[in-house]
Amino acid sequence: MQSTLVLICCHNRLTAWKMDALCRPQCLPVQAQESLTLHTAHTLIDAYDDVMARLRGLGAEISGLLWILDANARQWWRQVLPKLAPQFPPVWQCLAWEWLAARFGLPPSVQPDQEVLSDHVLPWLLLADAAAERTRMHEALVREHEIQKACLADERARLQEENERLRAQNAALQQMDLERLVTYLPALFERVFNVIGPVDLALLCGRIEPPDIPNPYPEPSEEALCWLQRKFRALPRGCQQKIVAFVDGLPHRQRLKPRPEMRELLEELREEEAPWR
Repeated sequence: MQSTLVLICCHNRLTAWKMDALCRPQCLPVQAQESLTLHTAHTLIDAYDDVMARLRGLGAEISGLLWILDANARQWWRQVLPKLAPQFPPVWQCLAWEWLAARFGLPPSVQPDQEVLSDHVLPWLLLADAAAERTRMHEALVREHEIQKACLADERARLQEENERLRAQNAALQQMDLERLVTYLPALFERVFNVIGPVDLALLCGRIEPPDIPNPYPEPSEEALCWLQRKFRALPRGCQQKIVAFVDGLPHRQRLKPRPEMRELLEELREEEAPWR
């Protein structure tokens, strides 16, 4: 458990206290005395060294140091601070005894009573320190929340950009599907664009602009038709199934006449289970 060391020096008398959360403050001997009379600034160094050596011997871990000093002790403390400060724990501070005495209605010119210190002054300091720690923790949580909020905002912006990219990609795929339909439907059905007009075809593909298809659409030559049918047969099976399934879902389906040479393939594709469904 981490502890706080409190050194109180008033009227040239120094006492040392060890404070732990939820525990009564413990008075520590200083050079084997309950309180030590100080005569010079140098004796302040000796007293501090003695208390710290005792605590190290007890295996105590000191995380904080609090000096409570009257005006004369503060003068001595400032003289020896350059030598003492490197030995301090990471967290330390100095309070004026006069301010603390006024807080509890005590005469600052009178040596503080041990019971007053242990029963009132030091417990209040411990609670005040805990309240300050809670405030620091709350502020840290608020900062963490703001950082997380900013990270989430960045992530949302990134996802929105990704969504727009996917929409654009999907639109490109839709455009490619329309181009495939325009390319391969004549290879599958006779006079297909006389049944499905370009406006209907565009709307059914989710497009606004219809493809440039002449009306009436001329039938391909026999050479072109054979070439298109070979290209269709060379497509991946999933692409073939997707085109046929699209046609089967059209309201124009009953009016479409399959080309005899492609009828068997169309039936095969309809009977197969389409993996893309």
